[in-house]
Order: sequence, then structure tokens, then C-alpha cells
Amino acid sequence: MSALALPLLALVLVWLVYTVTTYALPCLAGLAAARFAFETGSGWFEACAVFGLTAITVFGLMRWLFAVASHPASRILLAIAFVTPAILTSYFILENLSAERVPSESWRQALCVLGAGMNGLAAFGRLAAPEPE
Repeated sequence: MSALALPLLALVLVWLVYTVTTYALPCLAGLAAARFAFETGSGWFEACAVFGLTAITVFGLMRWLFAVASHPASRILLAIAFVTPAILTSYFILENLSAERVPSESWRQALCVLGAGMNGLAAFGRLAAPEPE
């Protein structure tokens, strides 16, 4: 059983890291709100609820603003605001994970930049995706 559980756990952790870095801005806003809620006297359950509601609200607000914005400059600024935390988060996670495993500094930086760029494109795709009908 453990021979199957370990790869499954690794797959779940990789999916979780990818999801959190793709939605970095809503997750960071949710963490800030949850930390504030916890420090002002709420419990763990309430802080988790505040995290979820804040993250969903921020993501919905960003998608709505991106869909409503008609001027290209405002859409570019919204995209930069949403994609930049995703790129930075994924870059630093990849840099920390590859520090001991990739001996060449130039290859490590190239792989980190490539991975961060791909995650930034995925974040932009989530922001700019059309509404399902």
C-alpha cells in the first residue's frame, strides 16, 4: 500500500504547489486576511473560512475587472498585477528545489526562468479564460 501512496502523495503535492503558484495573488490576499482574522481572536476554522472567501473574492474580482476593462492599458496592468506574484512565487520555489540537484548555475537559472514563465502563462490563461456557458 505504501508503494502506491508515496507517488500519489507526491502527485498531490505537485498539484497543490502548481495551483497555489498559479493563483498566487488570491492566495496571498487570503493568507493576509486569515492571519489578520486569527490574530484578532478567531479560531483556526474561522481563519480558514476567511482565507477561502477572500481568495475566491479576489480571484472573482480580478476576472471581472479584466473582463469589464475596455482600455488595453488597464487590461495590461491587471494582467501584470495578477501574473507577477505567480511568476515570482514559482521562480523562488523552483530555485529552492533545484539548488542541490542542478550543479550548473546557468542551467539552474535557465530552468527556473523557463518554469516561472510557463507558470506565468498559465496564470494569465486562468485570468483571461472566457466564461463557461
